[in-house]
Amino acid sequence: MVHHDPIFSEFETVQVEADGSSVYDFLGIGTQARFKKGWSKFVPPAGKKFNANLPVLNEHYLDWVAVLESVSRANGTYRIVELGAGWGTWSAAALGACRQNVAVRAVEAVAIEADVTHWQWMEEHFRSNRLLDHGVHLLHGAVGAESGEISFPVIDNPDEDYGASTRSVAAAPKKVTVRAYTITEVLEYLSGPANFVHIDIQGAEYDTVPASMESLTTKAKAVLVGTHISSDHHRSMVKLFQAAGWRIRMDYERGQVCQTPYGPVKVGDGVVVAENPKFD
Repeated sequence: MVHHDPIFSEFETVQVEADGSSVYDFLGIGTQARFKKGWSKFVPPAGKKFNANLPVLNEHYLDWVAVLESVSRANGTYRIVELGAGWGTWSAAALGACRQNVAVRAVEAVAIEADVTHWQWMEEHFRSNRLLDHGVHLLHGAVGAESGEISFPVIDNPDEDYGASTRSVAAAPKKVTVRAYTITEVLEYLSGPANFVHIDIQGAEYDTVPASMESLTTKAKAVLVGTHISSDHHRSMVKLFQAAGWRIRMDYERGQVCQTPYGPVKVGDGVVVAENPKFD
């Protein structure tokens, strides 16, 4: 039995009519099952009308809580950045949630993804869910400590592999050169401070977040960092935000069964959610 976070009570489940090729979240956002190996068995039959359930309790439940909290607090323009976006999972979910917040009158999003197939899927995902707008920027590139160009592994099975990283290039049999964006550069696409920044860049966070910490502290209200490599690295990320004056909202170390307010959760990647008191 999941003890759902109170934030879910602020949003209604949306009825959808299944297209026969997608799975759906409770906000009504549809994701093509071919984006993720093994998802085809969860596709409801075409034409079926239903309301999807709230998320199950796993490590991604924590992302949901952080995303929805950022939308709930928003007023005027909601702005989100997603680094290592895959098909744009969390930026799309956030914009879907914004449809239910009457205080949000406009949205802006910047999502960056280095793998070309995942980036193409992201464009498809936003288009099919009617999320593309003049304020939405879907960038093909990687996050780097410096701007310019950077090598990234070629992914042979994009529906299976969402763990490629600029840090794993040396071991990759094939690689490609993509544009490198610093976090500071990405934030400049927005007209104001980001309500939420979601970072899942498979170990590159330890090079890129410190390099742009000043910009994040100036221009971001809340940040989620998926942490990798080791518990020591995870703790260093927590200390980095604390030293910059941020408040830690979630701190769950990688590779552990963590006790959460919702029940025990087996965490693969670690989760650090930090909130910026500057914007309280």
